Parts: sequence; structure tokens; C-alpha cells
Amino acid sequence: MRRIGSLASAVMLVALACTSGAPTSGEKPASGDKPVPGGRLVLGSTGDPKTMQPVIATDTTSSAVYAKFYLGLLRRDQKGNIVGELADKYELSKDGLTLVYTLRDNLVWSDGTAFTGDDYKYTAEAVMRSKKTVRKSTFDNVVGAADYKDGKTDGIAGITISGGGKVITIKFNKVYCPAIEDLSGAGAGVILPSVPFKAVWDNKTTDATKNIDDNALNMNPPASMGPWIFKEFKPGDRVTFTKNPKYYRGAILLDELVIKNYADSTAIKNALLTGEVTYAVVQPKDFDEVSKVETLKGLEYPSYSWDYIAWNAESAKAPWLANKQVRQALVYGLNRQAILDKILFGHGKLVNASQPPANAAYNDSDLNKYAFDVNKAKQLLEQAGAKLGADGVYRWTNGAPMKMRIETNQGNNTRETILQFAQEQYKAIGVSIDPLLESFNALLDRVKCCGTDNEGFIIGFSGLGPDPDHKDLWHSSTVAPDQFNRWRYRNAVVDKALDAGRDGPDCSEAARNAQAHIVDKQLNEDVPMVFLYSPNSLVFADRTLQNFAPNQYSTFYNIETWWFKK
Repeated sequence: MRRIGSLASAVMLVALACTSGAPTSGEKPASGDKPVPGGRLVLGSTGDPKTMQPVIATDTTSSAVYAKFYLGLLRRDQKGNIVGELADKYELSKDGLTLVYTLRDNLVWSDGTAFTGDDYKYTAEAVMRSKKTVRKSTFDNVVGAADYKDGKTDGIAGITISGGGKVITIKFNKVYCPAIEDLSGAGAGVILPSVPFKAVWDNKTTDATKNIDDNALNMNPPASMGPWIFKEFKPGDRVTFTKNPKYYRGAILLDELVIKNYADSTAIKNALLTGEVTYAVVQPKDFDEVSKVETLKGLEYPSYSWDYIAWNAESAKAPWLANKQVRQALVYGLNRQAILDKILFGHGKLVNASQPPANAAYNDSDLNKYAFDVNKAKQLLEQAGAKLGADGVYRWTNGAPMKMRIETNQGNNTRETILQFAQEQYKAIGVSIDPLLESFNALLDRVKCCGTDNEGFIIGFSGLGPDPDHKDLWHSSTVAPDQFNRWRYRNAVVDKALDAGRDGPDCSEAARNAQAHIVDKQLNEDVPMVFLYSPNSLVFADRTLQNFAPNQYSTFYNIETWWFKK
């Protein structure tokens, strides 16, 4: 759910004074400094990408990889404004039914092939034929998209290419409020090279059983429009990139990028301290230690994300999770403020809604804050029909002990600590937790909708962006295999508000934020998950890295200017 389009609230960017020379946003080389080409940037990671193909990706590790070589038509600058990426102009008609993007001149893939609107249309049609994507709803209002998905036509009628491949026109059958931002990435967020991909799947077909989901190019990207070209993937070790000399903004100064895999966040921190890693996100527990290192510099800024404990409302093993009072008890029974203070060390904000605090749509003024209350939690469990057993564990109405598993990704020290903390706290209210740590990719496979072998899981959702459209997360239509609604949440009030926020007819910021608040009010009552916090991003780099200035809108928006000062 990568968003790039609507107005965002102003959020302060804070420079961390590791030493007196700490950078600020938009850092410029000192007078007389001349950029020196060359050098290798090494990023630390705790997992492998599941795929390098955006149509089917659902995890942040995968998106962090493919964003290095695939781009969209628009992007955000360092102030959160929409600016052109591969398009230099866009226009939405007054009635909201026609959207036109115009491409920049002389765009070329790294293999020398021209970038055209055909690449855009191919990607859009790949989304509509995919059986694994979570992104089809982007085209709900596009003329002919449903017919193409069902194999009734050999193309999406509402997407046409003209002007020698430079003009992309999209027709809607009704208003789609987030059109400009959502459609700029052809539904996938970024655009695929159609020429090499057509060798594995031709979009000009009515055979709806064929798609782009499973092919070798998904893990071996054939061409790049971004600053980097994919070079090599060594599972469990690293992904390596070389610079793209045909990058439309000019060849970057750095020679090589490596995303190196480590066992956990502590290992990343140690590699950062020794200089093996030159750029990394650190955990809150390590923040003070890393901030004191003179060879490093860092930035702290809010994120468009939140971490949570989600419940499988349709779990056969834990049928009590279908009960709203039980879910409310599980919020009251967890001291979230203590998590923020003692595990995040204050580097974030408590969250009581789907809209992250960095978003202008966030409004928790009339929401239940669910202040920690053990007695209230027990009272709600008993009101739901549970009876306390002699062993201190409640029995559900079917006589089964209220024992369930909560899992999270091994290597994320913060989430591992939260799982241990939750186990202790839930024991105090009479709910027994069986903790499970597993690899991030194994966790994603286990908890995806609509499997049965999960009850609760701790994870995060990032890339929410400033647009308030969260239909993919909460709408009942997304309770389906490989969709984002892994918690199986269904509510008619929420569905109606989500539809109104996306389909209008009033697409003003105020109207859409009002619909988003209706969603948040209902979620606040139903609590399909425990919203924990929105973490701040804690990013550090080697002090010699120049022009390093990531923020909540974009991490690498100015990557072509980065260089290492000798």
C-alpha cells in the first residue's frame, strides 16, 4: 500500500547530534568539497526477499529490493510533495473519470530498450491476471479491468497508449479518489519491463489461467529504470547491485550497493559499529549506544507504519478470538505504554487507529485509549462467558483452556521482547500464550489469509503513506487468499466508509478523512488487532557518507547525489 499522492501533515525531522557535525535534512557538501565517484554502500537486513517482482510482493524486504531498479510514474520529494518520476506531467479531468500521464523524453531501460506506456499497460494487466497479488482493487473503477481479469478481453479497454508510447490515458467508470497516486505505479507501485517479461507471459491473451506469478524473472530482474541494476542474489547472505549508467537522472556517484543479510538486529548494529555496514536502521535499545559513535551519523523521524498483534478471528483453535469482548480484554490486559517506554525507549507513539499519527487523517480524540487495566480485562473475559480454572487459566464456553500461540519474526529483537512481555501480561489475566519465533518469510506464509495454523502474530505494516485509503486492510472483500486482511475482519459499517473514502463522490481531503475516522471508530470498538505503536525510524550511516538525508516520505530520493568523502 505505497502511497505517493495526497497532502500530508508537516512532521518535524530531527537530526541526532552524534557529534557536533551531525547532518540535517537536505545536507549539502561543505564549501570546497567535490563529490568523489566510487564506493560501495552496504545496508543491513534480517531477511531475504520473498520475490523481486512487485505484482506479487507483500513484504517490506521484497519491496526494498525491487524499488532499487523498478520505478513508478510519480514519486515524493523530501518535503512530501508529488513530483514526476518517469512521467513529467499528469492531469485528472474535472469529472474524475479520465487520468492522463505523459512520460519524460528519452527514457531507456538499462538493457537499452525504450521505456513506453506499453510497459505500464503490461504491468497493469499482470496485476489483473495474477492469482497471488493483493493489488487488484486498484483497478476496481477502471473501464474494462474486470472483463480482462475474467478473460473476456485481451486487454484492459480503459488503458490506452498514444503519442508514440508517451501518453497513458486511463478511463474510469466512476470516481476513484486516490487515482493519481495509486495508478502511477500501474497497480503494482512500480512498473515492469514488458519486453523481457513477455517471453514468460504475454498479456495479449484471453487465457485467464496464465499469469506472471511463477517464473525465473521474478528472482532475476532483467532490466532497470532505477539507479541500480540487479547483479546477484545469494540466499541467506546478500543482494548485490551495480549502478545504472542509463538512469534517467544521470549515473549515480556510488559504484555498488549491497543489502547484506544478518541473523538479527544486534548483528546489524555490530556490523555498523565495525564499518562492515555503512547504512542501517537500528533498534530502539541500541539507539543511545550508536548515537555516541563518532564515526556514525543518524536521523530520527516518524514513520507511516505501525506494529501490532493481530488475531485470527476465524481460528478454530482459539474460537474466543471471534468474540469482541475477548479482543477488548486483550487490549486492556497489555500495558502498551510500558512497551513504548521500556522496549521502544520512547522512540515512537502509541496508536489507537489504522491511520498512523504522521497522517493528517489521524484523530484519536474520541477513541477509547484502552488504558492498562487487569481487572477490566478479566471482567470482559467473564462477561464473554469464560470461567477461571483452578490453574489460573480461563476456560472458554466449550470448556477448552484459553491457550493460544502468538508468533513473530526471529531476529527482530524488539518484537521478540514484546512477545515475551505479552506472554507475561496475558498470563496475569488468565490467558496462556505459547510463543513461537520463526523466519520472517516463514511467518508470512503461515499467517497469510486464509490459513488455519495461526491464532495471533506480532508484525508491522509499513508504507501506509499519507493517503487515508486503507481498504486493502479492512474491507470484507479482502478476506481472501493472499490478501492483506489476514485477521479476517468483516464489518458492514467499515465496508461502507471504506468504499465512500475511495469512490467518493466527494474526494476532498476533509470528506475522505471523515470516512477514515468512521473506520477508525469502528475498529476501536471491534479491535481486530492490538495496535501497539507507530515507531520512529532510527537510521544511521557512516559519517563520510555525504547528502544522506532520508525521511518519512522517501529514503533514497536523492541517492544520485550520495558519495563517500575520503
